[in-house]
Amino acid sequence: MTRATPDLLLERYRLNELPDAARAAIERAAAGDPDLQARLEALDRSDAEVLERYAPHTLIGRRSTRRRGARGLVLTGAFAAILLAVLVMMPRRPVAMDNETRIKGGVTGRPGLVVYRRTPSGSERLADGDVAHPGDLLRIGYDSAGRTYGVILSIDGTGAVTTHLPPAGDFSASLAAGDVHLLDSSYELDAAPRIERFYLVTGTHPFKVAPVLAAARRAGGAPDTLPLPAGLEQVTFAVHKEVGK
Repeated sequence: MTRATPDLLLERYRLNELPDAARAAIERAAAGDPDLQARLEALDRSDAEVLERYAPHTLIGRRSTRRRGARGLVLTGAFAAILLAVLVMMPRRPVAMDNETRIKGGVTGRPGLVVYRRTPSGSERLADGDVAHPGDLLRIGYDSAGRTYGVILSIDGTGAVTTHLPPAGDFSASLAAGDVHLLDSSYELDAAPRIERFYLVTGTHPFKVAPVLAAARRAGGAPDTLPLPAGLEQVTFAVHKEVGK
């Protein structure tokens, strides 16, 4: 039996999140198939064009007109089985990116969050409150607006808390100044229902992550604001998840 290489699998290959064996299998397939190589090159060009040509505010409301069902590479049954197993076993987690990405232009005069969703034709910027779906790959960014330290976390519809920044450690991360800055990992939405809300917590001095996480876990959901220690600011960004579509 044969099947086409899913677009999502190609995106994960480009984000370097596949195991070595699966990555090598795609590279061998691409070397012998011009159509597959062209698809990979088109994704690279689309991402480069988005980052070079559009400031964040020009991407609001941009939506892809291409469908996920694009014609893909026809694979042997053995290769298809390997790739399907990779997708089934892959847990929900941040996905390491190759390099630091920065986009020119600020969001507002105060700290802010931006969220981009991967699409077959590149990336689209989501607005606060937009609809997303399980399996969507999101890239989170921030505008520090002069604040020097921060934490980014999210709370899903079950109350589960995920830390996005810092990737490790007990203290807040040093924030990049100036332009909107994208984190080095993408984030795959799971099937937890209702809202997934992201929080950017900032301060002018280093602060401990633990009290922020404790406040998030005590929240009992994904509220508009968290009860934070004095001296910290926060902004939020929500996506509404449609499950079962």
